[in-house]
Amino acid sequence: MLEEILYVFKMLFAYYLSIQWGSVLLFLFIEWAMVDFFELGTFKKANTFFQKVTNFFMYGLIGSGYLLYIKFKNNSWIIRKIYMLIALVLHGILAIIIYFVITFPLELILGSF
Repeated sequence: MLEEILYVFKMLFAYYLSIQWGSVLLFLFIEWAMVDFFELGTFKKANTFFQKVTNFFMYGLIGSGYLLYIKFKNNSWIIRKIYMLIALVLHGILAIIIYFVITFPLELILGSF
């Protein structure tokens, strides 16, 4: 039973990290559409609970790509694409490291039961 719970946790965590990586990839290739989609789906000044929950889910799912775009948007187009490509590679490596850092101790702790 504990092994199944650990497996589900690891898969959900891996899916979340891959969604974040995918958002950076989408912002790299179709940034014009993704920026419009993200800005239409979020509220600049969230006042109500619904608006805050909506912003939380948008930033939680595809927030890393948008935040990197905002960071690099003042650069020229080609420089921005190079920076986003570098960020994509680093984001993937960091996601793999974070995945193993979090799941390895869980396997050691829960694997002994």
